[in-house]
Amino acid sequence: MRRIPTSCLKFGPAVALLLCAATTPAATGDSQSPANGAWQSLRPQLYGTRDIGEGGDQLMSVEAPGSTPDPSATPVVVHFGAGLQGKVKAVRVIIDNNPSPLVATMDLAKGLPVEEIDLRVRIDRYTSVRAIAETGDGKLEMRSTWVNASGGCSAPPSATAGGVLGQIRFHPSPDARALQFSIRHPNNSGFQIDPRTGDPIPPHFVSHIRLSSGGQTLMEADTGISLSENPTLRIASSQPLKGPLTVEATDIPTQQHYTATWTAANGSR
Repeated sequence: MRRIPTSCLKFGPAVALLLCAATTPAATGDSQSPANGAWQSLRPQLYGTRDIGEGGDQLMSVEAPGSTPDPSATPVVVHFGAGLQGKVKAVRVIIDNNPSPLVATMDLAKGLPVEEIDLRVRIDRYTSVRAIAETGDGKLEMRSTWVNASGGCSAPPSATAGGVLGQIRFHPSPDARALQFSIRHPNNSGFQIDPRTGDPIPPHFVSHIRLSSGGQTLMEADTGISLSENPTLRIASSQPLKGPLTVEATDIPTQQHYTATWTAANGSR
């Protein structure tokens, strides 16, 4: 596995965990089991020796294409069954064999009946993609799936990456129970090469996202370079999400702050 650039270390301990948590080298070949990747070192750091449930797709599941057509923007969907809806307080998504395996840590509002969380991620090589949910009473559940991919973290920026940096677009469902939002941002990983100059592209990525409703936080996420270019997230609930809905995002290293609000009056923008 390639090394994390030393420039990532300057971003402080919280981001260092996101970017540099993979301290155990990944084994080569497609036969690697999930326990031998970054999860082996991340588990004690994040959860100690706590029990983690790992069975039953009706309670929770993770969905991703077995062979992704676009490793730089692979859809991942975390489903929560009725037994977890309204009980999950935090979710982590981890891609074992990525240079930065911890994709996102998402804190959810108490009692929010989330059915799905969707995101688009970079996948660097054949790997297990896993999600770990923590409930309000401290129980842990983990589910995973395999994805075959190559080079998602070093793929060059899209040729259609123009637009206003930080522009936020909303795509609500007609019944207001789901909201997808995307942030116009390169989310540079630090492993990419500028195809015009041949020079390395320095890391520049969205590090924090907050979704709120009328001033009340619904979801707060620490994110990193494993989110795709133009980070896109979707949250679906068993109940309508009350507007107005506001997204705030901060990036690194510039610390620029971006925000936009959706209401039924202004529609998708």
